Amino acid sequence: MKVKDFLFFTILFFTFYTAGQNNPIQVHVSGNIFNLENKRIEIARDMGNNVHAAVLTAEADGKGNFVLSGELPHPDYYLLKLADGQFINLVLQGDDSLKVFADGKNLFNFSNIIGSESSTQLNEFLRYNQFYNAKLDSAKNYLKSNPAEQQAVNQSFKPVFDEFKGYRQRFVANNTNSPALIATVYTFNIEQEFSFYEQTVKGLFKGFGQSPTVQRVYKEYEQNKLKIEKGKPFQPGSPAPDFELPNPDGEMMKLSDYKGKVVLLDFWASWCGPCRKENPHVVHLYEKYNKEGFEVFSVSLDKDRAKWLAAIAKDNLIWSGHVSDLQFWQSAAAKLYQVSSIPHTVLIDREGNIIGTKLRGFQLEQTLKSIFGH
Repeated sequence: MKVKDFLFFTILFFTFYTAGQNNPIQVHVSGNIFNLENKRIEIARDMGNNVHAAVLTAEADGKGNFVLSGELPHPDYYLLKLADGQFINLVLQGDDSLKVFADGKNLFNFSNIIGSESSTQLNEFLRYNQFYNAKLDSAKNYLKSNPAEQQAVNQSFKPVFDEFKGYRQRFVANNTNSPALIATVYTFNIEQEFSFYEQTVKGLFKGFGQSPTVQRVYKEYEQNKLKIEKGKPFQPGSPAPDFELPNPDGEMMKLSDYKGKVVLLDFWASWCGPCRKENPHVVHLYEKYNKEGFEVFSVSLDKDRAKWLAAIAKDNLIWSGHVSDLQFWQSAAAKLYQVSSIPHTVLIDREGNIIGTKLRGFQLEQTLKSIFGH
């Protein structure tokens, strides 16, 4: 794994302006920030492009004590911001009463939030992630000057990366459904860690779905899921692509003709030994479940029509769904389903969506048992 593969896209604040949403909440944030050069303190929203819009403002007294109290437009992520641009993240969910004690010289690293565990955890993860990214940047900068040492840098950086992943995994486990989970969302390699990413976003939405920012993150997740499914078209839940091929009598048959049935799409051939060994088991399952709505749609990758028909008769493949264009591996259906070896099966539900692929033997039997209840 190369150092560039460790790169995550992480931001230090998460509020986004969302028009058209108005669910006002009352908040009360007070505390003490020492070492303040400018007494102005505000609760702000991030408008994008590093533009922050103040929602509530206050002046600290000479000792750094402050009170910010009033109405905010909706439950969401906000920034507690100083006049010099420093800020920390606050999760404000409605009727909040928080206290913040911090160092005005280094607000991000030296702050204590009382009354909002999710705010505390959110900032804790962001601090750790900043530490990790500093190491990542150092490794990348070193490689720019020493590209020949790629392998050595990869080896030395891997423990750092593994430590980060372990910390993140524990953080997600310890903050189930917490608004703080948003800190981790942009650290995932979505293609390689999709299941973990999906679990985290769903937990975040369950815990703080009233937040416009979380709603935006969830929409991004849905878009990412569609991209993943498009790249892997035969995943469970995805629609089974339809096709049409001739049966032994030359009549055209479509896979979609079986909609409303549970269908085993079975790619096989008379010359395929493992297929022929599997056929008696498929016959047994067909006889057991056919009256309850189970069908088999067999696509042969044969070239010789006579051998194809002889195999159907010899193996007692009693269902009517037999088709082939006799094009061997160039079969249109096989190419559509990206079949590279046989036997190859696709189990399809009554709505025409894929239940699973490459189900055979005991696994196929158990899947059908769970569907039909016996």
